[in-house]
Amino acid sequence: MKKLLIIFCMLFVLPVFADTQPYYMNNIPKTALGLYQTGEAVTIYSEPDVNSKVIRTIDFSYNPETMPDGIFAFLINEKKLGFLYVSDIGDDNWIEIIYDKNKGLKGWVQTEDRFQFLPWISFYNMYGRKYGLRMLKDTPDEVEVLRAKSEDLSQCIGKMNYVKQIKVTAIRGNWALVSVYDLDKMPKTGFIKWRSSEGDIYAFPNIK
Repeated sequence: MKKLLIIFCMLFVLPVFADTQPYYMNNIPKTALGLYQTGEAVTIYSEPDVNSKVIRTIDFSYNPETMPDGIFAFLINEKKLGFLYVSDIGDDNWIEIIYDKNKGLKGWVQTEDRFQFLPWISFYNMYGRKYGLRMLKDTPDEVEVLRAKSEDLSQCIGKMNYVKQIKVTAIRGNWALVSVYDLDKMPKTGFIKWRSSEGDIYAFPNIK
């Protein structure tokens, strides 16, 4: 009885963590064109026009207990760093975002600067090169190899076993030139495929 009481108390004492990261391939829509970085608030319109219907306005507190659920592609509350998936691009800095991942609901927002919308290549060049990559948990085994060139039929020069760190040197299309560190702490350098030609993403920036 005493142990049950302690466990019950711990459930209410432990902090609530509402950070969000994709861990599986199906967490990331194949049709996503990149990511939209949120500010302190976002106003979502039905059309790429400020005179169209406002679907939803969201203020972000970056308090884990009050942040909305099911909206973020990636979120670290402590850094006030949040991204939503982008599904389409319009004129005059308008982009279509997915604001409800569970229902697939979409709407339009107008970006404030050119860095607020990051196509995948720009996102990986910026955050992948800074923080390195991590492989998603259900990545096929045949993808977790290092190749001599950024080609599917290129020579396999090593497998990625018990990877501790993946450092990115360059992004070339769907390929990344990386140095992989595993348990023996010896770097292995080669190309890995971070995305398939069909849009499946295998690796994601290891932002911390």
